[in-house]
Amino acid sequence: MSGSLNPGRQGADGRRRTGSQESEPLMRPPLPFRPTAVAVGTAAFAALAAFGASATPAGAAGAPTKTAQAEYQAAVKAAANQSVHFETDVTQGNATLQQSGDAGSTSGSESLAVNNGKITEHMSAQVVGKTGYVKGNQVSLKNILGLSAAQSSKYAGQWLSFPMSNSNLAGLVAGLLRSQVATELSFGGPFTFAANATVNGQKAEGIKGTVSSSGGSPVSETLYVPSTGKPLPIEEVTNPDAKAHTSTIHGTVSFSKWGEHVAVSAPAHSVSLLKLAAPSGSGTTSTTGG
Repeated sequence: MSGSLNPGRQGADGRRRTGSQESEPLMRPPLPFRPTAVAVGTAAFAALAAFGASATPAGAAGAPTKTAQAEYQAAVKAAANQSVHFETDVTQGNATLQQSGDAGSTSGSESLAVNNGKITEHMSAQVVGKTGYVKGNQVSLKNILGLSAAQSSKYAGQWLSFPMSNSNLAGLVAGLLRSQVATELSFGGPFTFAANATVNGQKAEGIKGTVSSSGGSPVSETLYVPSTGKPLPIEEVTNPDAKAHTSTIHGTVSFSKWGEHVAVSAPAHSVSLLKLAAPSGSGTTSTTGG
């Protein structure tokens, strides 16, 4: 869920956090940043960051045991293994990412668009059972997947498939299963409360924490949950104080339709991405069940 879902742990290329790129020349981020070490996807990374110190908001005398850390833990627990719809909006400088998707039990899907000057990259991704699929325009296949110019031209608009057992390629669809949602929400302390706000029409309280950038510096995160009732996340904001059109990444991920039914059918036809990525390989078309 870009991705991902958290832009603080992804690049503006979406949520796909691949592991080490050993044999496949994949996932060069199309935008000039990957803000943290866990960029673009989540499946290969630790479930939760270590918890730091917490703080109680001013005026909370009526709830002396309520801490920001406890509220964060409750939100992650509430979201664990829940299907969800997500919308991502990320900016850095003049580059933007917009992403929309659904994470389900055994399947999920998303679409994303990256705009950077005159370059626009479109890509769709889905996972169905043990197989992942991606489809993109010519420039996204070249810039994001690292395919050759000839391959990118030939396979633009076609579904490319790969086994989820390939950990590097599985990062392309990481975050699209409900079992990965809690990981997408992970960040570390110290935890403090942000000012209460109305977020997407709901009265919400904010929980502030951090993730680490690829250079080790802290990146601010704020998670908003309902002020009352079940603490299912409403929105997560990366660098909430970042100004527009600067080199500092700013992103929001909105969550809705918690517990929705997600059923994605596999494409009828796909091309093996593994064979395309091999140095001397060429694509062969396969048929996949729906």
